[in-house]
Amino acid sequence: MDRNQDRSFIAELTCNHSKMSFFEKQLNSRFFEVSDLPKNIITTDDVKDPFGNGMLPVGYGENTVAPKIIVHFRCYDDYYNLQILSEPYYQKYFSKNSDGILGAFAAAGGNTTSFNLLDANHNIITLDDLSSNTATVYLKARNSGIIKKNIWRAPVHKYYFNDSTGDIAVFELDIFERSARSPQHSTPYS
Repeated sequence: MDRNQDRSFIAELTCNHSKMSFFEKQLNSRFFEVSDLPKNIITTDDVKDPFGNGMLPVGYGENTVAPKIIVHFRCYDDYYNLQILSEPYYQKYFSKNSDGILGAFAAAGGNTTSFNLLDANHNIITLDDLSSNTATVYLKARNSGIIKKNIWRAPVHKYYFNDSTGDIAVFELDIFERSARSPQHSTPYS
């Protein structure tokens, strides 16, 4: 087994102890009928209350059964490509769009965003540095910034991830397979 495969792993990815999801799974389908809102943008299952009173606009919660996001962290020296192994974007990759926003995208060779894992002191780490199967990390888009969490404009009021504005996002890993090859199975994790 080569060193990169030794450092590759499969894990559930969460953010600030909230399940991660996609706009498509968090918002009412009518949002996508009347706008060019991208369905594949990565979000969390927590919602920013735009009114500050615990009341959410009609339409929230209709598609909010957030599946687990299972990711294959494929290692290349000290950085990773993140391939999604769960629905609805099975075998797509965490990558940035032209606005720097993270979403699920088809593999794009050298244009697929790769990430460094960072520890609490923002040092680059790999699976070798994670002695436990649960870990808290930061993600840094390679040759760019640390991934941040921000609020999408009205009427969505959902978090999204980017490398330029917002608060630094804290990610949790629940690793369930170490030294993982690129998955060849034909069914997504659930």
